[in-house]
Amino acid sequence: MNNNLSLGRMVCVVALLGMVLVCPAFGQRASARNRFLNMVKVHKNLEYAKIDGQSLKLDLYLPKEMNNPPPLLVWIHGGGWISGTKKHVKRPVLKLVLEGYAIASIDYRLTNISSHPDQIHDCKGAIRWLRANAKTYGYDATRIGAGGGSAGGHLVLLLGLSHGNKTLEGTIGGNLDQSSTIQAMVDFYGPSDLTALWDQKQKLRERFENHPNPHPLLQSASPLTHLSNDDPPLLIFHGDQDPVVPVEQSKDLHKQYQQAHLQSTLHIFKGAGHGGKVFQSAIPSRMVKAFFDRYIKQIKTNEPAN
Repeated sequence: MNNNLSLGRMVCVVALLGMVLVCPAFGQRASARNRFLNMVKVHKNLEYAKIDGQSLKLDLYLPKEMNNPPPLLVWIHGGGWISGTKKHVKRPVLKLVLEGYAIASIDYRLTNISSHPDQIHDCKGAIRWLRANAKTYGYDATRIGAGGGSAGGHLVLLLGLSHGNKTLEGTIGGNLDQSSTIQAMVDFYGPSDLTALWDQKQKLRERFENHPNPHPLLQSASPLTHLSNDDPPLLIFHGDQDPVVPVEQSKDLHKQYQQAHLQSTLHIFKGAGHGGKVFQSAIPSRMVKAFFDRYIKQIKTNEPAN
């Protein structure tokens, strides 16, 4: 009886200690989230296009205090082209709303890369919509950067490198009088050459089981196919132990950027795989901020204050 009572008391003490230790951390996270929400104006589920009955939406985050229209950063989520959501914005990008940026996170059709160019059409349609609606929401559409992770990184690269390509532009969402070009891009471990990845990854080949001739599609969907000497500055993050997208994909992209005398920075995390906490840490946060400050925020603009 006494042993059972003692055991019960021990359990209670451990539980109480756990609450004491955990609650301050939980409280700090909740407090940080509240501070963030108090400083940010959020517009959720703005429809930028409708295709075959499906509504394509984006979320928009703006600083509450704005002396001038802030530059815009667009986030494209990952998920292997078949999953994911606009709700998941990498911390190094989302926190920039507190540094004077507007952030838009977009959804796109999750129809697999074998449906190319559907998904890049969606992304370009979102950029055009964002430019067409800049004055309504108060950001500066003359300064737009983009970032994405994995499949989202691939779509960011394709968005940035295929500017001016009519086949990849599409007409999703209209606003065809607006440009879909971006001025800078951040890629978190996205594939840049799908033709090379085809030879290395069985999972990619499985996505084209019923496709009669996938190679022209893979070439069109490969950002490196579209590289030219007027492409925007690029910042790349990759893990050297990535089992999904080999780090050689980013190394080759960086090399070809340099050969074309374009601005590119490649940061490789030793021991990192495909994603993980290291990509949310202080190092990428500082680098992303410095990159967008240089290539987006410092662009001269004649946009008037609201």
